[in-house]
Amino acid sequence: MTGQAVRLLTLDLDNTLWETDPVIIRAEKACHDWIVHNVPQAADFYSLEAIREYRNQIAACYPDLRFRVSKLREEVLRRVFMQSGIDRDQAALLAAEAFAVFYRARSEVTLFDGALEALTQLAGDYPLIALTNGNANLEQIGIRSLFRAHFSAEDIGAPKPQPDLFYQALAEAGVEAGECIHIGDHQEQDVAAAARLGFRTVWVNLADAAWAEPSCVPDQEITHLSQLPAAVAALSRR
Repeated sequence: MTGQAVRLLTLDLDNTLWETDPVIIRAEKACHDWIVHNVPQAADFYSLEAIREYRNQIAACYPDLRFRVSKLREEVLRRVFMQSGIDRDQAALLAAEAFAVFYRARSEVTLFDGALEALTQLAGDYPLIALTNGNANLEQIGIRSLFRAHFSAEDIGAPKPQPDLFYQALAEAGVEAGECIHIGDHQEQDVAAAARLGFRTVWVNLADAAWAEPSCVPDQEITHLSQLPAAVAALSRR
């Protein structure tokens, strides 16, 4: 350990502070229901499952869109509408409306037990910066005021485990990697990626999984978010 004082906490969002898959499933259904009611010819042409498959195909064909998750979804909707016979300009307008339906539902998350209390406590002691490959809206979720900044892969132009998001957080806070703790659920994208840069790490292991990343081990591991302040405190004393 570096022995440097902790001056910044960075946090992943999806599956660290809330469960993501059920939220995405509900949001996609809300979006498709909107299409059924507002653009029925497109719904006849593309089922919800067909749109998911088409999105995977577009992501495979255009790698630069894979981490631009909002842009990818809206572009797929635009193409779906055009393929159902709608002109280009109208398709773009409808795609924006349909994506807005998805995006509102995508940020209707339920925080894990203990998450809000832990964030509130930590925000009183450290600046918090959210680093995500996703596109959740912290304002809508109601926790934006707890964070100094919120950076996404789409904003920065590169997803975790690439280092760009981590470097952006360090630059924003004016600190060194050894003065930061990164908190996240993903073994490679969060813990290993941050550790490679010299961050201290907390693994949020809510599923009680086995550690399988060979390049490092987390500095702290928690199985409930109520344990997070104590884990941060333990690392801050080192």
